[in-house]
Amino acid sequence: MNRAIKLAGKGYSVIPLVGDTSAGEPKKPTIKWRAFQRRIPERRELEALFDDRAGALAVICGRVSQLLVIDFDDHLRYQRFCRHLPQYAESYTVKTRRGFHVYFRTQEKVPTHQFDGGDIKSEKSYVVAAGSRIAGFIYKVVRRIEAMLLDKDGVEALLNYFHVRRSSVNGSMAVKQSSSDVDIGLLYQRLSASVGRNNALYRCASLGIRQGMTWGEIEKALLRRHAVNMGKVGHKTESFANRLAEARRTIASAVRRGVQDGEQGEGIANTVRERLLQAQGSSVTARLLDIMGMAGWQAESYFCMRDAIELCKTYGLNRKSVMGALTGEQCSYNGRHIISRRYVEYLDIGGLNLGKRGRPVQLVFQVPSAGRLLGVLNVRWCPSDPLSKADLASKHAYRRALHREYVKRLSPQAPMSVLASRLGLNARTLRRYNAQLGVHVCERIGRFTLTWETLKSLPRRERDGAKNQTPGYWLAIGEGARFPAWRHIGAALLRRGGDAVEVCVRRASVMSLGKPNARSVVYESLSVEAFMRLRILRESGVGRGSLFSGLRGLAEKASARVARARYEKLPLQYDTVPNHIAEDKIAETIRGYLFAEDGMGAEVRRPARRGVAYRMLKQYGEGNVYLALRDSFSELMSAMAQHAFRLGEEGAGMGLLVRSMA
Repeated sequence: MNRAIKLAGKGYSVIPLVGDTSAGEPKKPTIKWRAFQRRIPERRELEALFDDRAGALAVICGRVSQLLVIDFDDHLRYQRFCRHLPQYAESYTVKTRRGFHVYFRTQEKVPTHQFDGGDIKSEKSYVVAAGSRIAGFIYKVVRRIEAMLLDKDGVEALLNYFHVRRSSVNGSMAVKQSSSDVDIGLLYQRLSASVGRNNALYRCASLGIRQGMTWGEIEKALLRRHAVNMGKVGHKTESFANRLAEARRTIASAVRRGVQDGEQGEGIANTVRERLLQAQGSSVTARLLDIMGMAGWQAESYFCMRDAIELCKTYGLNRKSVMGALTGEQCSYNGRHIISRRYVEYLDIGGLNLGKRGRPVQLVFQVPSAGRLLGVLNVRWCPSDPLSKADLASKHAYRRALHREYVKRLSPQAPMSVLASRLGLNARTLRRYNAQLGVHVCERIGRFTLTWETLKSLPRRERDGAKNQTPGYWLAIGEGARFPAWRHIGAALLRRGGDAVEVCVRRASVMSLGKPNARSVVYESLSVEAFMRLRILRESGVGRGSLFSGLRGLAEKASARVARARYEKLPLQYDTVPNHIAEDKIAETIRGYLFAEDGMGAEVRRPARRGVAYRMLKQYGEGNVYLALRDSFSELMSAMAQHAFRLGEEGAGMGLLVRSMA
């Protein structure tokens, strides 16, 4: 009763609630309270109203009390509000069962409505006052300061944080970041006394990011203030240099978080762009998200399809593409909507859910935050390359701009196919982009001299293999002549003699901007072992990231090839038979056989036994008898490589596989 009289004396219209005297509806008024939406009850009325039925107290919002209350349903939504709008968070605040009530005084008429995460309490509504007990919980004041007074601009800026508002030009909804000229230095002085030095510094730095301030401007406004602020009495004493370093770290953290959350209106992260381009084969969704960021649409705010269509007209994205990104084939990834949606019945002119007032709308969408995009697409955050409005005009302009910024930033040294797959393209299209952008491409070719000792590093040509090409490597003589790098061709060139034979391998090209559009070639020395590794990569058809998973299959393929038909042809003589063939007691060797050519050109095969070898030499003569011995060394190396892969020793398996293919 005394609290009700005290609140009425401050200009609040109050009414009694049932409270815990009724377990079913503790927030139900005990009286008909419509009359008190227009006037404040007098003292004698309060004495009659708050009888034995009253178990709690409520304050009526709206113009009668000049009161606007933000009702947050959970702690996270309230903390986000405090972080993004710290200048409004410093007002009278009450802790509720689930969240918080933040009080503001204003003479503006604001309809009561909902937002994502709470309610705006104003006309024709009330809130439970502090000190009341509801369902066993006592509402407590957590910020005992005067409620902030808001003018018309302040109310509009506050509501724009939670909602979509109409543009005064064409009446369509557009999400805008509330403009604010808050002095973050003075705000820090006020906040530090109530929330602490570090919390105040972080909030003010985050606010500076959203106001468009640069990193240097934020440090200029806050660094010295924080360094000279000694904090509360009894706080640990720190030197000026320590406090200055602490301030720099806190500001840097706030700036990085602000960039990651997209609070500067920048484009989406490069990882998000690449994942959308690769997964969808279309640039529509990525362009739409970049257009929203370029237009300054606030994350987690709502818009309808017409607003997106009208906005994208000026950026070259047509109606059909926008509909496809919002409700068509490009709207989801792995079963989850990229741009979340919400069904409502009606929207008023401010874009708020108000029952049956306003125009009917079936579906609204929510501008995705950076965190949602990273979670849905399962990628890590990275900075965003800046784009211009002209870069969003078409799919080719968009991909070409992403490639331009990537080359400008990194001067990458990577295969053309890898750079093309990054944007969902083929290498031919990327070469056309290079020509249009004036990208300087420096080709790198590794080479070594072919000898009889290094001949085994070249592959044997399979029956079903391509006859006239080897993937990414070739044999060269002099400046012009090129041949496929098959082993039998290399042997023929070595027998012919003459100029040195070079084994050439195409390495990853280096790209850069700011130079004439010309191609240059740089030759580098290459070891035989490095060539074998590159050859295995290309024959396996896997990328560097999935190398070892592909090598297991390649080891099995090599082993099967050895088992099919790899035999070594050894000429026999009388004195070399004991070195190659076991004693006569062994009936037959499994690893090979003897063969000879008779006078008619036919091949005669015999078991690989020592006595048989001597008889064949006597019959056919030395130089005409051969031992066909299976290449047991290569087979053994392949088997050992498979075993190493099974044990998870990829490095050892790689080395053994290189030796087996030599």
